[in-house]
Amino acid sequence: MASITLKGREIPLEYTTYEMKLIQEAIGPLGVAIKLATGRNPEDEKDMGQFGGAAHLDALAKLIVILGNAGLESAGKEPDLTEKAVLKGIRPDEIYLAVNVCMDAMTEGMKSEIPEEKKEGPVDVTLEEMTKKKEKES
Repeated sequence: MASITLKGREIPLEYTTYEMKLIQEAIGPLGVAIKLATGRNPEDEKDMGQFGGAAHLDALAKLIVILGNAGLESAGKEPDLTEKAVLKGIRPDEIYLAVNVCMDAMTEGMKSEIPEEKKEGPVDVTLEEMTKKKEKES
């Protein structure tokens, strides 16, 4: 699980569908929220001119609060992060690292695994039949 350290306190970050909803409510549609939290211009994602600006830091703080409080709650700890505490816990030279950790947590939350019993079953019935036919002809 991804985590971020704020003033010596390690905060686990968790991303599920519930956090996806909270992010959209707090920041905006997911694509826009990610652009804002990474410092990109929502109108032109190649434009990184907003990195370190007020809108960027506001979105990043909201994102960390949502992901961090979810992680704390899952770990059985008090979900007590605030935007102010988050921003006070990140040095200016650590902003880029904080962005990367959040993106890692979101990527991790989006991953899914195929259960072992599903891996053994046919992936494509037509392909399986064609393979059997070729084996019989050989």
